[in-house]
Amino acid sequence: MGIFDTIGKVAKMPLNLFGGGKDPSKAAMPYLDKIPGIGEKYYNPFINQGAEAGGILRDQYGRLLDPSKFMDEIMKNYSMSSGAQYKQGQLGKGIGATAAAGGIAGTPEHQREYGEMANEIMSNDMQQYLQNALGIYNRGLGGEEGFYDKGFQASGSLADMIAGAMGSKAGLAYQGAQQKNMNNNALMSALMRALSTGAGAAFGGPGGAIAGSAIGKNIFG
Repeated sequence: MGIFDTIGKVAKMPLNLFGGGKDPSKAAMPYLDKIPGIGEKYYNPFINQGAEAGGILRDQYGRLLDPSKFMDEIMKNYSMSSGAQYKQGQLGKGIGATAAAGGIAGTPEHQREYGEMANEIMSNDMQQYLQNALGIYNRGLGGEEGFYDKGFQASGSLADMIAGAMGSKAGLAYQGAQQKNMNNNALMSALMRALSTGAGAAFGGPGGAIAGSAIGKNIFG
């Protein structure tokens, strides 16, 4: 077989035969592709809860923009506690007995004194009701804020995980392409040297080597 037959066969061989085996970057891709799905499986429940909590918080904080209406909504369900009712009953009995003993029972003075003290009992009871209601309300908001914060953190962790996987895929793809180019360049250099040597032997002398190098460049660019 002549040198030109060998050159022709080599020129027609596909370059991927010289890749040195399976590309490691391609072997890693199926595993990297699974990362987003795994992250979503574990993070999505918290992300969904956080999104739901965000809607609730927006609605509840929006109600606070009208404080008077908000307070009215809380107090419309107020009713005097049994403790306050008992105090008022005891107050009425005590003042009544005192007024009777002093001879002022049923007088305006008696009614005024009883009204002021009864009003104080009710006012304190309403204040206690309001504090209790706001305490429960704030605790509820705090719970929703906790869900929202966890959802926000989970979404950030998922985004970081996906970005990391994409970065790894890009890096591996770049390394794979770079290694392939290096392998091909090294192969071409080796083939050109071999062809130059073969052509030198076929044509004889330094001129033959130069001719072989020219042939190699024409074939492989």
